Amino acid sequence: MPNRPKQRKRPWNNSADRKAFGRRNADNQKFYNSPRWRKTAKAHKNLNPFCVKCEFDGIVSAVEYTDHIARIGDGGDPYNDSNLQSLCKFHHNQKSGREAHGYKEKLQ
Repeated sequence: MPNRPKQRKRPWNNSADRKAFGRRNADNQKFYNSPRWRKTAKAHKNLNPFCVKCEFDGIVSAVEYTDHIARIGDGGDPYNDSNLQSLCKFHHNQKSGREAHGYKEKLQ
């Protein structure tokens, strides 16, 4: 009967020490998985079913994310509808990437 090869240690694949590349200062997972946030996000998506950035460009695109205009860490209200916007995946990732590098969304 053949022997099973031993698993080699892979230091680059150690999930216990893995971080999100240092971008997140706080773990928001507990907040975003809370029933209150999920209910708020779903209600916002139902009222605003299209991406606000795409609409500004004249494109109709379905919403995938309910996003905070002003980040919670910067003092934005997490449940206030005036601090929420509907975004498609492209615009949400674009905004999150800019914020990860220190840029802040201009409030209108």
